Amino acid sequence: MHPPPSAGEPATALRSARVTAGMSQSEAARRLVALAESRGAPAAAPASLKTQLSRWENGHALPEPHYRELLAELYGRSMAELGLAPAGPDPGADLRGRLAAAAAIDDGAVALWREQIALTHRLDAELGAAGTAGPLRALVAQLAELLLHYPTAARRRPVAAVLAEAAALAGHHALDAGDPDVAWRTFRTAHAAATEADTPALRARAAAGLADVLVDLGAPGTALDLLADEPAVDGEPALHLALARCRAAAATGDRSAAEQAYAAAGVTVDQVRPAVSISAAALHGCWGRALLTLGDRTATDPLRRALAADPPTVRERADLHADLALSLTGQEPEEAARHARAATDLAARIGAPRITQRLRARSTLTEARSAPEPGTTAP
Repeated sequence: MHPPPSAGEPATALRSARVTAGMSQSEAARRLVALAESRGAPAAAPASLKTQLSRWENGHALPEPHYRELLAELYGRSMAELGLAPAGPDPGADLRGRLAAAAAIDDGAVALWREQIALTHRLDAELGAAGTAGPLRALVAQLAELLLHYPTAARRRPVAAVLAEAAALAGHHALDAGDPDVAWRTFRTAHAAATEADTPALRARAAAGLADVLVDLGAPGTALDLLADEPAVDGEPALHLALARCRAAAATGDRSAAEQAYAAAGVTVDQVRPAVSISAAALHGCWGRALLTLGDRTATDPLRRALAADPPTVRERADLHADLALSLTGQEPEEAARHARAATDLAARIGAPRITQRLRARSTLTEARSAPEPGTTAP
């Protein structure tokens, strides 16, 4: 039997197993080669393998997987007993990596994100969701993940503000696509981020988006309740909320409440111009949509003013053409058809099936109303 390891040789589990088996390193190397050949596995020459075995036993290197299996078979022990079992997963490695990624974000990165979102808004104005939705969704996911791993409020706020703006636009893309579930969750992300960032304008935009989702779902009363929970604000945030209240009140059939909300919006515009970012087209268009929802034939007047005001985004232009097509149906069918074609073409260009769905739904309703009663003959 071989003597125990000398003081200069660490008694690793692998060396102890060889010594216990009564083998020298040369003998162990020869047997490993023979065992490998019998298994059809590759192996180095005995002299080279003896050198490798010394390094393995001293902990200077780790055997390759097939050598680990051969050593376990040679000594009749498990790889764990030989100290050769692969290390288990580090349960904290992923979190440490994410925390490190968040910590690496500095003011310069936040500024670049702001530039990216500004460019996205410009592209969205011309291309809509079709040109910007994919990259924007990826950015929202990235920012939400980073925000989750910022440990301090001071570092979180600027990223939360960028996330709020990106998610608000992504919410409108989901609305365009006719996906209220995704729109709701995305606007909720924007609302929570804006609240954390303490940016009232972004929070108001997100709340207005949530209300629009509820109106689309046929729950305008719930939309009004949601808007009533928003804190009192002045300036542009108040304008966003007033227009959302106008749309929701009209959907409940309450003309008086819609008029009051729209009047409040007009007062706000007078107070904050020229800083207000909401266009004149959006203001006229909101009132025209409210009148259209209420069944008022005078809806065409503000809608025409809105379209003449040169809406800044293709989404607004498509919506206005659709609203004009609906308001002119039965009054001026040729012009209604022209606006319907324009709305359909723009909706296809920007990837907004929600707009064509509105046209189709109203067309179906009009046909149903004009159909003769059962048992009667059409004149």
